[in-house]
Amino acid sequence: MTRQEVPYQPEHVRFVDQLSLTAAQSAVSTSRHFLRFALSKWHAALIEDDVLLVASELVTNAVTITGVVAEKPTWGELERLDLVHVRLVGLRDSVVIEVWDVSSEPPVLRRAEDDAEDGRGLFLVRQLARRWGSFRAGSGKAVWAELGVRPPLPRRQESGLSTARPAVAGPAAVVLGRVLAGLDTAL
Repeated sequence: MTRQEVPYQPEHVRFVDQLSLTAAQSAVSTSRHFLRFALSKWHAALIEDDVLLVASELVTNAVTITGVVAEKPTWGELERLDLVHVRLVGLRDSVVIEVWDVSSEPPVLRRAEDDAEDGRGLFLVRQLARRWGSFRAGSGKAVWAELGVRPPLPRRQESGLSTARPAVAGPAAVVLGRVLAGLDTAL
């Protein structure tokens, strides 16, 4: 279910980073690099996998609905492209990913066929986000998702030396595996 409201109060914002991109296929990978840098700068790398997966889905949807999805667009196509804006907003215990585009069509959560190669993006967003939604922005819209910031894993002491715990698969990997395998009954 989406909400038609801004997902946070301005007075609760701690950090903001924003990037504007042409609505072309390259916007997805460029937004991932931008978000990885912003999360590193904010010392929030623990949620990087989830943020990058959610943002990739939202940017892909924005480009699909408003841009050029050709791998190698012509100059004429590039000249007519609209912009997609990616914003990462840091709150006290969460981050909000916003993707703005020029389409006024709200996002639609659809059931993908078992053999479909796409159509599961918003299901992933719904599974990973605390909450998600959209709101009107000028003549277009912003689609957003709020993800909780997990505290760092505890460090254990061995022979007086501090060592980090081994990395484990994050929630994004688990959700993605369940969705692709068709095991998520909530879908």
